[in-house]
Parts: sequence; structure tokens; C-alpha cells
Amino acid sequence: MDSIIHNISPELIRKAQGGDKESVNQLAETMGIHLFGYIYRLTLDYDLTQDILQETILYMIQTIGQLENPEQFWQWILRTALGKVQHYHRQLKRRKNAERTEAEQMSIHHNISADYNDGLTEILRKELSDAVFRAMKRLKLNYRNVLVLRCFENLDFSEIAEVLNISEIQSRVLFFRAKSSLRRQLATDGLGSRYFLLALALFGLATSSTKAVSTTAITAASMQVGLPATLLAAISSKIGLAMTAEVIAIGLVLPLQLFLMSLGIACLVGLGIFLVCALGNHLFGGDNG
Repeated sequence: MDSIIHNISPELIRKAQGGDKESVNQLAETMGIHLFGYIYRLTLDYDLTQDILQETILYMIQTIGQLENPEQFWQWILRTALGKVQHYHRQLKRRKNAERTEAEQMSIHHNISADYNDGLTEILRKELSDAVFRAMKRLKLNYRNVLVLRCFENLDFSEIAEVLNISEIQSRVLFFRAKSSLRRQLATDGLGSRYFLLALALFGLATSSTKAVSTTAITAASMQVGLPATLLAAISSKIGLAMTAEVIAIGLVLPLQLFLMSLGIACLVGLGIFLVCALGNHLFGGDNG
């Protein structure tokens, strides 16, 4: 998990639970710095993020005494923030103005160019960031959430399962589907698979509240979900039959090819022995008679 969260020690949480005001303030400050990025990546709305952040911090202050296990603090906070985002998201879905405003988009471009001038050309910044945000905006909230939890909160699948109150295999399947959906959304803007990790990294930079966010967690390894989850996701998806056939082919076609090859070689050897015997019988059979 992120190093910022490691700074929230169980001891600090226990002191806050005991009513120590300094500990409560320190906890709220440390939590707020990092939680902003998580909420913003779900809402893609700066003002709404500020509101939800304040509500989540207030909820934490009022109910921290009810937390039984301090080790589960961050999972508890993420669940709380997610619940509030889902509440607002249901309200936003009823409105007509779900698209990002021009001012918001310009703010995002400024954030990238001003704070993270890493040598990307202006065209690449604008075109790619536009495509990434369009793709992220079109994703289902639960897909965007699991991508954020895995790629930017650096949670493993068991921790994601705790936050979402699902099984670990379900968290893997959800992540697999989220990746597939994002790839499809990016493809609609002409961005192939080779842009996938770059798109996630750019999204992370543009939505970060601090420069502490690192893209090192977004690696090919962090994208893996395991074969069982891949099979489950494939079987239950619209393209499940094709994907399942592809996966089965990996495990069965090659052994079948080896078997047929071996059978063919055996047949050729047997035929050769038969011909040799037949020829020998023809040449020497008369003398034996």
C-alpha cells in the first residue's frame, strides 16, 4: 500500500479513538491529502470531490470510536468514501449535464503541463488526455473504482475484496472486466493496447492532489489477475465463448498437435516396416518355396 498510508499508524488511530484532539487532527490531515485523489478519480468533478472529502472526514471524526480493528482503518475509510460517491453518482445519473465542462478539461491540461512537464509534446498531452478522460468518464463507476484501488491505491486483490465486501476471486474478475472495458473505450478513440499503461499513468498524474503519486505501480505485473479469474470473466462475458475457446486452445491444441504428430510418425514407421517386409517376401519368398 502507498507510503502515505503507512504513516497512519495503529497507535495514532487508537489515540484518536481515545479522544486525543491532536491525533484526530493529524489523522484527518494525513487522510485528507491522499483521499482527495481517490475520490477525484471516481467523480472526475473537483467541487464534488471537495464536498465528499469533507463529509468523509467528518464521518471519520464522528464514528472512529466504532472502528474495532485499527489495522482496517484505510479499507474502512475507502468504503465510506465510495459509499458517498455512489450516492452522489446516482443523483448525477439523473441529470443531463454528466459531460465534463470545458473549464474542467482545461484545468486538467494545466495540471499536467504545469506540474508534470515530463517532455511529452503538447499534441500528445492534449490528445491523449482528452481520450483518456473520455474513456474513464464512460466507464461504469465500479470499473473505475477497482482500477483506482488496484493501480493508484496499490491494494492487492484481498484488500480490494475487503473494501468492496466481495470475495477475492470476484475482485479479480471485476478488475479483469474493468481493464477490458477501458481498453474498448480507449480503442474508440484510436488508442490501441500499447497505450493502455500510458493512459493509466497519465490519468494518475492528472488527477493527483500531490506529486507523491507514482506511476511505478502501474506495471504489467499489477495488471495480472490469474487464470481462474480470466476464465470466470470470459465465460460470463458477452464474448465469453470466443475467449474461453482461446484459453482452452492454449491448454489443449498444442498437446493435441503433439499427439497427432506422434501418431503420424508411428504410422509412417509402421508403413515403412510393412513395405520392407513385403519387399523382402517378394524377393526371397520364391527360394524358400
